[in-house]
Amino acid sequence: MNRYFVRAIFLITVVATIAVANTYWQQRPDAWSAETQVTNDPGDSRLVDLCADPSGHTVYLVWENNRGGQEVYFQRSLDDGVSWDPELRLSNLTSVTPEPEPRLATNGGQVLVFFANRTGTGEHLYYAVSDDWGSDFSGPLQLTHDSGDQSNVAAAIVASTVHVVWQENFDGELRIFYAKSVDSGQTWQPEVALTNVTVSQDQFPAISAVGDKVFVTWSRMYEDTEAIYAKASLDSGNTWQPEVQVSNFSEESYPDFPAIASNGTYAHLIWGSSTGIQYSRSSNLGETWSSPIPLTNASRQYVAPRIAVSDSEIQVVTAGLSLGTQGTSDVFYLDSSDGGETWNAPLLLTAHEPAVLSLAPVVSSNGDGTFVAWEDSRNGHFTVFLRTRPDFVLLRDFEWQLFTPLLIILAAAASFYLGFELREWKLCVHRKSKEKKPHLRTRRRRRTKGRKSR
Repeated sequence: MNRYFVRAIFLITVVATIAVANTYWQQRPDAWSAETQVTNDPGDSRLVDLCADPSGHTVYLVWENNRGGQEVYFQRSLDDGVSWDPELRLSNLTSVTPEPEPRLATNGGQVLVFFANRTGTGEHLYYAVSDDWGSDFSGPLQLTHDSGDQSNVAAAIVASTVHVVWQENFDGELRIFYAKSVDSGQTWQPEVALTNVTVSQDQFPAISAVGDKVFVTWSRMYEDTEAIYAKASLDSGNTWQPEVQVSNFSEESYPDFPAIASNGTYAHLIWGSSTGIQYSRSSNLGETWSSPIPLTNASRQYVAPRIAVSDSEIQVVTAGLSLGTQGTSDVFYLDSSDGGETWNAPLLLTAHEPAVLSLAPVVSSNGDGTFVAWEDSRNGHFTVFLRTRPDFVLLRDFEWQLFTPLLIILAAAASFYLGFELREWKLCVHRKSKEKKPHLRTRRRRRTKGRKSR
C-alpha cells in the first residue's frame, strides 16, 4: 500500500473527525437546569452567597442556618454544581447574633468567608480563610474591633489583595468603612471611613475590584428619602475619588440594596426600588454615571438584586414579590450581551405553588456557565436552591455521547497508521541490512585470500 496514500487517509480522518466534533459541539445543550435543592438541613438556611471559580469547575456556597443557633456553613462543588462535598461549619457565634450574613471572596484556591458576630462590645466582623480550594479553613479571625455594630459586609479579592467594606453604626450614625489586606488576609491595613456625613445614614455597601480599580456603592438615607452613591479607587484602595450621587433622593421609588460589578473598562450598578430594578453605568472609572434606566416594571416589587459581569455580558438576578398573591416571591434573571445597551426581558427561574418565598438570589459566572442560588421556603422551611446554565448534567451526557465514538475512531485510525508506519520501518531496516551483507562477504573473502598468500 502506498505510504503517501495511507498518510493522506489518516490526515483526512483526523480533520473530518475534528470538524464533526466542532459541528456537533455547537449544538450542545445551553438551556437552564432544573431547580436543584442543595441543602437539606433542619432549621432555615438563608442569605446564601455564591462564587464560581473562573479557572476551573469549582463552585463555592456559604449560608447561615439557625438550627441550634445561627451559624455559618460552607459547601463546595468540584463539578460545576452537579455534586457537592459535605458541608463545613465555619463559625462559633454567640447566641445573641441576629444575622451573620456571610459573604464570599475567592481567587482560585484562596477562599475567604466574612460574617458578623455579636459580642459584649457590639456586632463585629470575622472571617475564615482557606488556601486549598475550600478543603479546610483556618479561623475564624476577628477583623473589626471598634465599639458599635459592624454589619452588611461585602468583599472582593484580586490576586492576594482583599478589599472589604461594611456599614458601621456608632451612636446611631451609619457610615461606610473600608479595609484591605495585601497578603490574603494574614494582616490588615488600617480601616478607612469612606463616608462621614452626620446628617444621613449610609448603609448596604457593595464592592467590586478588577486589577487596581475598586468600586464601592451604598444607599444613603436622608430625611425619609434615599439615594444611591458610588466611590472609586484607581490605586487598589490606597486613595479614593470623591463620592458621586448616582440617583436622586426620592420618597416614591425608595432605592435600596445596590450591587456593583466591573470588567475594568465599565462599571455597572443596579439597585432595587418600588418602581423596579434600576441600572446605571460608568465609562470613565466611576467619575460620572449614566442616568438610571428601569430594567423591570412595577408589576412586582423587585428587591435585593445581584450582578455579575464578564467582558460585555451582564447578568442580574432579583427577587420579585408578587403584588397580587400575598407571601409569594420568585427569582428572575435578566441579561445584556452588549455592555448594558439593551436588555432581555426578565426570565422566571422559579416554579412553585403560591405562598412560597424564593428570596435573596445571587449570581456568579466562571466563563463556562452561569450559577444562580437562592433561599426557598417550598419545603416548609428555607433551604438553598440552585440553577445553572447550561445544565451540566445534560452537558456531561452530551460530551460522553459525542466524544466517546469520535475518540474510538481517532484511536482506531491512529492504531492503523502507527501499525502501518511500524511495518514500513521494519521493511526499510530489512532492506538496508540486506544491502550491507554483500559488502561484508566481499571483505571476508579478501581477508581469506590475504591469509593464504602469506
